[in-house]
Amino acid sequence: MSIRLRLTIYWTAITALILFAAGLLIMVMFARAMWGTLDAALMEEADTTAAAISHSNAADVSLILRRLSQEKDLGPGRRVRLIAGGHLAFDAGDSGADLPEAPAARQSVVNGEQHRYRFAVAPLRLNGEPAWLQDGADAAPVRRAIAHLRSALLLVIPIILALCVAGGYWMSAWALIPVNEVTGALARIGPRDLRQRLPLTRGGDEAGQLIAAMNQLLERLERASAAQRRFISEAAHELRTPLAVLRSGLEVTLQRPRRAEESRAALEQAMGEVERLCIIAEDLLTLARIEAEAAVDRAPVDLSEIAAEASAMARTLAEARHQEFASAAHEGIVVRGSAGDLRRVVLNLLDNAVKFTPAGGKIEIGVSAQGPTALLSVCDNGPGIDPRDLDHIFDPFYRSRSANGAGSGLGLALSREIVRRHGGVIRAANRAAGGCEIQVRLPLASH
Repeated sequence: MSIRLRLTIYWTAITALILFAAGLLIMVMFARAMWGTLDAALMEEADTTAAAISHSNAADVSLILRRLSQEKDLGPGRRVRLIAGGHLAFDAGDSGADLPEAPAARQSVVNGEQHRYRFAVAPLRLNGEPAWLQDGADAAPVRRAIAHLRSALLLVIPIILALCVAGGYWMSAWALIPVNEVTGALARIGPRDLRQRLPLTRGGDEAGQLIAAMNQLLERLERASAAQRRFISEAAHELRTPLAVLRSGLEVTLQRPRRAEESRAALEQAMGEVERLCIIAEDLLTLARIEAEAAVDRAPVDLSEIAAEASAMARTLAEARHQEFASAAHEGIVVRGSAGDLRRVVLNLLDNAVKFTPAGGKIEIGVSAQGPTALLSVCDNGPGIDPRDLDHIFDPFYRSRSANGAGSGLGLALSREIVRRHGGVIRAANRAAGGCEIQVRLPLASH
């Protein structure tokens, strides 16, 4: 079912409900007004007549009641009755009028048995005895007026409803014009031409907001597509270099017989390239796995313990390069996330620090709590990062000018993705005293 049809159905249902309620309210108010006017006139007339009868003799009473039965101001027909001492003392007027079912014991307005006449009943005392005056009038004009209004509403309301439905169907088509325009514009945008944008022809209404949101989405898709193409190109380039080295080495080795030492050197070189390929492949698979996961397995993780384990592994590498290694980790710094992924982040940062810090340099790792966040910092006194590279070192396959081709270019990109999925941020900066500092901030588990 189309949106236009659904909107029309909703509009029809709401309009029908409103019209029905309005018609019913008009009927009730009109009927009350008509009956109220008649009842008030009858009751006033009955009270006045009852007061006059109470102070009149028998002859005058008969004359007063007969004149009352002949009046036509309240209806085309009249019926007047006087009941005294439980007996009918006077009865005049329309003989075909329907009488009240039983005499009322108090002042009131009642209908006849067939609901044709309407009677005002007024109590009085006649010759010292209780009596009741029944002053009735034919209510046919009132009922006809109410019936005419009901017929008019039954005729007018469907016509109004039909006009409203037609107008709603037309308005829904007019309101959906921007949606149709967006649909057509989106259909013309191809998967390889994401530079196009939807024409923003409207102001700040909902359609304009929708088009603006669509353009922002297209911009994000364009950036993501460009990043994906760049990633594929860089990945192919990174894989092609070690494969080319392997191929050329094997071709040279196979071209002529070589001594055992030369063959061993060629195999060692090939092994180094294979290890580099394995590292790149492992990092690519890990990055793809992390990006494909719907959510991180949130479990309490002691960041201090992870830092201590990673420091023990990095300390051995640092000592082999005659580097000083220092650790200052506060205990009980607990975050929520994946222990394996966070361990990988710490190992990547320490591996980079060891790799780019010269012999005799110093590497420091610290873990502490700062307000609602846990802070992991890795510092070194190496050459630092070229300022032109600070905004790009977390991009896949990007190597800073000071890296000299070392590494796969995926470690920091992988670390950023892991930290981002854990709700944290990672930043790199050069230290004033020389070297580089990378900070990782993660939400504490207690917040």
